[in-house]
This record gives sequence, structure tokens and C-alpha cells, in this order.
Amino acid sequence: MYQLASSAVIVDCSRIQAFAYAADLENFGDWFPGVIAIVGQDELSFATVGKTYSETVAVPLRGNRQVLIQVVEVEASRRLVTEGDLPFLLPRMEIEFRDVGPDACEVRWRMCSRSDGALTRHLLLPVAGQLMRRRAERGLGRLKRHLEGKAP
Repeated sequence: MYQLASSAVIVDCSRIQAFAYAADLENFGDWFPGVIAIVGQDELSFATVGKTYSETVAVPLRGNRQVLIQVVEVEASRRLVTEGDLPFLLPRMEIEFRDVGPDACEVRWRMCSRSDGALTRHLLLPVAGQLMRRRAERGLGRLKRHLEGKAP
């Protein structure tokens, strides 16, 4: 696995509140840049392994692309891991939530690629990583403002 980007933010709200909002991926487009839309494809709870989503994401030089996302790991109120079927990139997203005070938590977001092709690893992944790092910084800032009630 190849790490593309990682970012963290301290939020003035409970870990449970942060997880309830951020791990429900139908909210993802509200705070993460480049996500045009994301819609659940089944009736499973967002915190259930096997939950699937259809995501429309902006891909530079390629326009909007559909990605099937599936929840592959959940630790209630602490961790959510998804994997997507975007060709070449094969994304894996991890979001972790950790208490840092009575009413504060750290949200740590990470994006990796499951691709093992040498050409992809040397040409595509460095560019994708740069883009994802920028999006992660902006996205976690937006998430913080939303969870703290300061969103515009």
C-alpha cells in the first residue's frame, strides 16, 4: 500500500459527535473538496462493514468520475475504512477519531493507494498524492468549522 496523504485536526466536539457526522459518508461532499456527490447504495447503516456508496469525484484532466466505495472496516465511534474501485488509484480511505479532552477529539484522515503497478506508482501516485494532500488540509479545516458550528 502507498500512502498518498495524511492530515489531522483537533476539533472542539466529542469523538462520538465527530464520528456520527464525518463517518456518515453521505456528508463527505459537504466537507471534502473534489467530492461532487456521494449516495448510499443500500439501506445499511453508515457504520456497517459492507455499506456501499456511489461517489462522483472530480479528477483533474479527466472530469467527473463515478467511484463505487465500500466500507471495509469499522470500529464504532473510533475508525472507518473504505476502499474504492477508481482504476489505477484503487483508493483506501481511513478516518480515525481519538479523544483529546472532555469535549475535544482528534480526527485523522489518511488516503492510500492499493495499486501495485510500477508505472502507476512512479507516475500517477506522486501527482495524486500532491492533490490529495491539498484537499485533505482544506477538507479537515471545513470539517472542523462545521463540527464547531462555525461553517459559513
